Amino acid sequence: SSGINAEYGEALTDEETEEQVIERLRLPRLPSFFTGHRFFLHSESFPEFETIKEVTRCLITYGGMVFDHMSRDVRFIVTNSEEWQSDFETALSVNPEAKFLRTKWVDTCCEKRKAVDKEPFYLLS
Repeated sequence: SSGINAEYGEALTDEETEEQVIERLRLPRLPSFFTGHRFFLHSESFPEFETIKEVTRCLITYGGMVFDHMSRDVRFIVTNSEEWQSDFETALSVNPEAKFLRTKWVDTCCEKRKAVDKEPFYLLS
């Protein structure tokens, strides 16, 4: 079967590898600075669904993995909150090793197109 890449109007076949498509379309390689990072977005802390979509898009674009529920595999919980909330404890009960990061870290990484130090962006209890 074949699909259509709407942006380029090119027919893509199942026989082509991702590498061949990238070469054929001459697409720029995106940095993958979130590769190996496993995220969960704490949705209650986001005022609008659009913001969640934007943060998710950025994380995935640069190689991150976003979980739709909290699990032991999650390393970072992204929150739009500037202060600790009591329901954060629930997420930590699933994985006490997870760290809370402010969305500003994701925004900064995406703006600079590289990973920046997480330390100033951690939200501590």
